[in-house]
Amino acid sequence: MQGDLRILKKIAAYVVESGGKRIRPLFMYYLGRACRIDSRELIELGALLEIVHAASLLHDDVIDGADERRSRPTGAKLFGNKQVVLGGDHLLSSGLKYLNGMQNSSYMTIFTDAIQALSAAELLQMQQHFNLKTSRKLHDRVVDGKTAALFRAAGALVSVMRGEKDFYHTDIADLGLTLGRFFQERDDHLDYFDAARLKKKGLQDFLNGIVTYPLLLLLSSANRTESGEIRAEWEFARLQGKIRNQERILNLMKKYDVERRSADELRAMQKQILAGIGQLPEPKARQIISTEFEKILAVRSP
Repeated sequence: MQGDLRILKKIAAYVVESGGKRIRPLFMYYLGRACRIDSRELIELGALLEIVHAASLLHDDVIDGADERRSRPTGAKLFGNKQVVLGGDHLLSSGLKYLNGMQNSSYMTIFTDAIQALSAAELLQMQQHFNLKTSRKLHDRVVDGKTAALFRAAGALVSVMRGEKDFYHTDIADLGLTLGRFFQERDDHLDYFDAARLKKKGLQDFLNGIVTYPLLLLLSSANRTESGEIRAEWEFARLQGKIRNQERILNLMKKYDVERRSADELRAMQKQILAGIGQLPEPKARQIISTEFEKILAVRSP
């Protein structure tokens, strides 16, 4: 992460110290090792994935007007919107400059595709802001772009390192895509049913006008009167910036068994992910992925 300006050094330090699971570079590294690849490029490419992710978070917190992330002040709160947007741009360009030095056009294609997917998904989500008519298809497009794209990129990068030319159409790229989808939908599930695990208040997606899978399930089940209540709460959140009757929303979720239905879908995806991991050729690295990711993938029984 380059830049001799004091503010750029501060933003870079903030990114490094911000914590998080570092799940993208870890997945990239152990996926490569599980495919019997032992190369410094696994670390370099994984770090670049994390830089892209970090830059997107800096921008997201400006877009969302967020004051906290992981119980810490956001970059926007610490440095101001203008400086953190430009800092995120500089961070991203630093990563691409390093990537260009690796002189592999396939790597560059995968990264630029992922960055485009992130931007397009963010714009699509903004267009659907407080739109209760958001379809499952549009919801899935946002999930694939905002979260799954970088996990799919990890699988595609390893495929390139294995010498596969059709790097997006491989089992490990598909594994990354499915894991990324799960990772986002698990967070969306926890936001309604176990927010403490995310270290944040519950129903933040509802408050922010974002339609996620649990809300889609509820809307598909609620009767006309209940749908009217949900719309009224939605509009109140849009106008007042708070939820008037959170308990009512959660009771409706309970009435229609949304937690179990959402968890069942997550468990089906979990089974698919673990089966994919089980097909990787190197036993030791494969076991590390399974053990560590089972902790992340765990979903409580309702």
